[in-house]
Amino acid sequence: MKHVLRKIVVTMLGITVLACLAGQQSVKAATDSEKPTIRIDKVNNLSPNFIMGADTSTLISEENSGVKYSDFDGQQKDLLTILNNNGVNYVRVRVWNDPYNAKGQGYGAGNADLNNAIKIGQRATKLGMKVLIDFHYSDFWVDPSRQIPPKSWKGYSVDQKAQAIYDFTSSSLKKLRDAGVDVGMVQVGNETTTSGICGVTGQDEYKLFAKGTQAVRDFDRNILIALHFTNPDKTDTMLGYAKGLADNKIDYDVFATSYYPYWHGSLDNLTYVLKTIANTYNKKVMVAETSYPYTLDDTDGETNVIKTTDDIKPAGYPATPQGQAHALRDVINAVANVGPKALGVFYWEPAWTTVGSANRTANLPIWEKYGSGWASSAVIGYDPTVSSTTYGGSQWDNQALFDAKGRALQSLHTFKAVYTGVNEQLPDPMLPSDEPAVDSLLKNPSFEDTDLSAYQLSGPIKLTQDTPKTGTNALNFYSDDNFSASVSQTITLEAGTYEFSPSIQGGDTDSTSDLEIYADIDGQTQSSKVPTLTGWKKWVEPKLTFKLTKQTKVKLGLNIKSNAKSWGSTDDWILTKTANGDTTDSGNGSQSSESESSSSQNESESSQSSEESHPSQVSESTEASSADQKKKSLPKTGEEIALGTGIIGIVVCISSLIFYVKHRVG
Repeated sequence: MKHVLRKIVVTMLGITVLACLAGQQSVKAATDSEKPTIRIDKVNNLSPNFIMGADTSTLISEENSGVKYSDFDGQQKDLLTILNNNGVNYVRVRVWNDPYNAKGQGYGAGNADLNNAIKIGQRATKLGMKVLIDFHYSDFWVDPSRQIPPKSWKGYSVDQKAQAIYDFTSSSLKKLRDAGVDVGMVQVGNETTTSGICGVTGQDEYKLFAKGTQAVRDFDRNILIALHFTNPDKTDTMLGYAKGLADNKIDYDVFATSYYPYWHGSLDNLTYVLKTIANTYNKKVMVAETSYPYTLDDTDGETNVIKTTDDIKPAGYPATPQGQAHALRDVINAVANVGPKALGVFYWEPAWTTVGSANRTANLPIWEKYGSGWASSAVIGYDPTVSSTTYGGSQWDNQALFDAKGRALQSLHTFKAVYTGVNEQLPDPMLPSDEPAVDSLLKNPSFEDTDLSAYQLSGPIKLTQDTPKTGTNALNFYSDDNFSASVSQTITLEAGTYEFSPSIQGGDTDSTSDLEIYADIDGQTQSSKVPTLTGWKKWVEPKLTFKLTKQTKVKLGLNIKSNAKSWGSTDDWILTKTANGDTTDSGNGSQSSESESSSSQNESESSQSSEESHPSQVSESTEASSADQKKKSLPKTGEEIALGTGIIGIVVCISSLIFYVKHRVG
């Protein structure tokens, strides 16, 4: 019997040892970071010449601030070398005219003057990467909310600005070439949507585009010329700009847009917009900026632009390296789906990481000295959006492709891995959908069905993918002129008490604007005023309660009378029955009513640049796979598997000893 017990114990101990070894091997496999451990799907028919770009404008300031970069195994290397080794073949660098105050203090965000661009450009050229020069024609940030002219151009007329753009572009390109920088593309203006270029909008902005593009053509006809806009979810706006450029005979090669998955609508619509422009106007197209968070944690003490689960919910990717990689892969795929005129994608500021700890007070002197924060105190007075309480560090550190210690994340594999695909057997890494189905007695209450036959629409209001509250679609309203619009649905209801509450968001209304929801019951109208619309994604939910004493046909709707350039959208039309009715009264169907207005503000307030909302149109799906994204949980990591296996081994070992001792004593 003892011999049998010994054999049993030896066998079980052997199993334990093997389990522990298997656990150690699992850990080793999971941490073998030279090979991707995350899922990256292949992009079909991807051109070998596709631009895999990165904007590294803050590189010099980051390095001066003490930031070191390392590869997947923790080996410190030059940042551009790491990027190039992982498939990045193009570097984008912004150029500001004079990002310094009178004392010579830099404005921050890389102090991105021409000298900074030359230094980065020289390093990229030595590695065989081409360089995109992004002229802002400002001394600091420009985007849809602001296009502030350089200090030295203050008071210039439109024609003087146009000539100044020509001169600055020409002289800068000459200095770059003399320094040996291989400039492959020039961007004339940055995100020139809504606020124009160099503070000039409307028809006059085309004069500035014309002189900027002419400067590049006159310097070197082989350099690609890109014009850069943003918000591709505003389909009509984007197509309108492309048409305006054609109508004004602007000479350029590349129509570029920014695309941030949490702000800019569906990938199908991105493909639709770019493909329409490419085919209609025979232009190359690309995404000049994109990024996604790998964490929602703040790593430098400066509040990030994207910081909550509500912020990323519209995109649907988790804030992890896996989610980051999937987001980047899907943008590459959406651009590639355009076809032969698809030029490439640039990831925005993949190396703008923390300069120290998560302590803002400790980091602030470093940001101020080296210009590695988003804005320094020196810019106060030039840019009205910067004040003594708002300047500081990187607001984008959680969207870098390197962690807080400067080590490459697994998502950096994406640029290369999309050509072959890796670990495609792993579950699709999308956030689980926690949006409950909209419960409403109305048909198609969230407008997810593009068949709007249940509704009656009039005026400038239409179905779009622009800022839905839930799902994909919403009804968007906008006009360049004063306008009236309405939308309604007629429904037959049984006796009872009902509450009608649609969600509405928007902005730029004035005192003449008047929005109301209403219920038309047997020719009698009851209404409730819509609270003032105060901005993007700041949803209000007016409520209207009415009572019916018999089965009645009721028309429920939204009336809009508003000023020119005011904008908004409506979604989630909720109609609920709150009480059963008394059907003994055969009089008028409407017994009594009461109304109230209440608003609920979305907790997720984006720091996205404010912009007028223009109407857009629904795109046809160009990629079935992106429309059918699965909602599955992520796989367990190697460490989790190893831990579980190790625990099993320990349990088996202890059980073996107890078994042995028990029978030995017995």
